[in-house]
Amino acid sequence: MPKPNIVIIVLDTLREDHAQDLDRLLDYGFVKYQNAIAPAPWTLPSHASMFTGLYPSEHGIHETKELRHGGEELIKYSQLRMSALENNILQKYKDENYNTVLISANLGISPWAGFEASRNILIDPIVSTILTDDAMSILTEVSKLGGRTRFILYNLRKKNVSKLLKAAQLYSIRGLKVFPKYLSEYFVREKGGGLAVSLVKTLRLEEPFFLFINLMESHNPYTRLREDKKLICAVLKWLLTGTIDPQDVRFWRTYPYHAERATRRAIELVSTILQKADRSNTLIIVTSDHGELLGDGGLHHVYSLKDGNIRVPLYVKYPEGWKKKKQKPYISLTDIPKTLDPSTDTIGSHLVLAETFGVYHQDHLFQKCGLGNPPANLFYHKIRILGNKVDILFNKTLDQVEYAQGEKIQDIIAHLKLHK
Repeated sequence: MPKPNIVIIVLDTLREDHAQDLDRLLDYGFVKYQNAIAPAPWTLPSHASMFTGLYPSEHGIHETKELRHGGEELIKYSQLRMSALENNILQKYKDENYNTVLISANLGISPWAGFEASRNILIDPIVSTILTDDAMSILTEVSKLGGRTRFILYNLRKKNVSKLLKAAQLYSIRGLKVFPKYLSEYFVREKGGGLAVSLVKTLRLEEPFFLFINLMESHNPYTRLREDKKLICAVLKWLLTGTIDPQDVRFWRTYPYHAERATRRAIELVSTILQKADRSNTLIIVTSDHGELLGDGGLHHVYSLKDGNIRVPLYVKYPEGWKKKKQKPYISLTDIPKTLDPSTDTIGSHLVLAETFGVYHQDHLFQKCGLGNPPANLFYHKIRILGNKVDILFNKTLDQVEYAQGEKIQDIIAHLKLHK
């Protein structure tokens, strides 16, 4: 049989209970799997698990007190680890001479973090444009130097006139595109998904191909951009105090509209791909990397392992001739490599895990919000174990069970402590 085409579409930050519109995929021959669990509550470790089949504590690509989101060190570490892990499906399909393509509106899922296809197309989700090498170079330098003013002064001293002209052009275009998003939340709902659909329509997909797409429509910002800057302070305040100010929940009031836009883009992508490719020999997975807490026990997708953060949708369309895989009670996203294997009859397990290692926001964000530095208790390694009649939250750092219910929990807890 010819090698099947592989497509993985990740709707970043889409909760399972806000993904009902994806049921339209059933009309395209998809199978809907229940109880799909993300192995981590945020993007980078969850994607690493999807690509490797390993939990975060196994692949090591996750937040720590020293390595956090937004810092170069974590991105560099991710790049090194992804290149070293032998069971990376993206590298596997490249080695098998697949035409591999990555389209990502999340810069954390890019070659800089070790997610590298033969062809990589990165989308700026705020301005919905393709990020060229020149643009990425300028944006990276601005970030390193601490802002546009320092960038200008530095390059004036260096007499880098051509770079300054490119930067002026880049920021003038970005300003025009961003301006409406300061006026209304409505304009924020589009985060590059429409561009991704257009790209797929024009892409030449030589079979067999491996196509990975990350869409950011269901990711924040959920309000006009000026208000969205306050969202992070609301999140960090909740993390420190454990209480949610009812006024802060307003930042998430429009999440359902963003989730609906994400599911609509997914349907458009699937329809486009099935028109272009050999429908009978194409496997498509539609899922999410994590969810989002909307005031139901927390805010945002950070640290917490509550259901809203880790329960995600999972739909699979198999090629003709493949048996539809049966499922055990729970399915971890670490099972995605198994889903792509035609010799596997069943996916899932009686027990699955989700892990968190601390907050991924850096100290300066806490400081900007007037909250000081994050305390040590925001960097505990916690594990949630879910299974048939089992639900345990184990604080591995303190060797304590934070809550537990179900059958045989003592045996499971003893096993966790044994492997401390």
